Amino acid sequence: MSARGSAPLQRIEELAETSGATVRNIRVYQERGLLQPPIRQGRTALYGPDHRSRLDLILRLLNRGYTFATIEELLIAERHGFTLAELLEVESVRGERRPPGSRRRLTRAESQAVASFDMPEELIDVGESLGLITEPGAADHFFSDVYMADLLRDLIVLGVDEEGIEKIGRLFMEGQSRAAEAFTVLVETVRGAGMDQAVFEKRVRSILPRAGAAARLIFLSAAETLLTERHGFSRG
Repeated sequence: MSARGSAPLQRIEELAETSGATVRNIRVYQERGLLQPPIRQGRTALYGPDHRSRLDLILRLLNRGYTFATIEELLIAERHGFTLAELLEVESVRGERRPPGSRRRLTRAESQAVASFDMPEELIDVGESLGLITEPGAADHFFSDVYMADLLRDLIVLGVDEEGIEKIGRLFMEGQSRAAEAFTVLVETVRGAGMDQAVFEKRVRSILPRAGAAARLIFLSAAETLLTERHGFSRG
């Protein structure tokens, strides 16, 4: 993190006093991932100008009525250079309420009925490796929902054949599997800190929704760039 000018570093108590926040709230902002971790000098935690700038932003947004969740999304968008329109797109999707029973398990036969052909074996294998199969090795059930089923139907209506479905499904699932490996980096980095296992698991799992939102934003930007630069689509 850069140190702007020659502003001195502060302890958390000094940062709280000069910013108008409380020590407890500053720690909460850190735990939520809104405020950067402090600079460590031995066993002393210190805060610099960048911390103060971020803290002032958080306080202004909170005073305007923004929730922690909204601030988290805004900061994710800022870090990745996304536009407000892209951020609102994610918020609109997250805000949709799924109808009761939309998340369920589709049998292999049901999946094949939707596709109008046998599900490709390679796609079944990738699904099994990701834990989408109820009983590993049996390949009897897929964990699915109405959104996945509707997407599959749309692909079929557009004329995508069995080979195309297999390629699309494999690329999607392998991509998600590789992206999920980022959590291995997180776990291996933090595990040695001596944190209680239950607290550690809770904090790692709390990141999942934000990681999903960030991944969606990244996917949408990457897909838009591919369509425009490789396939000549107009910018949507």
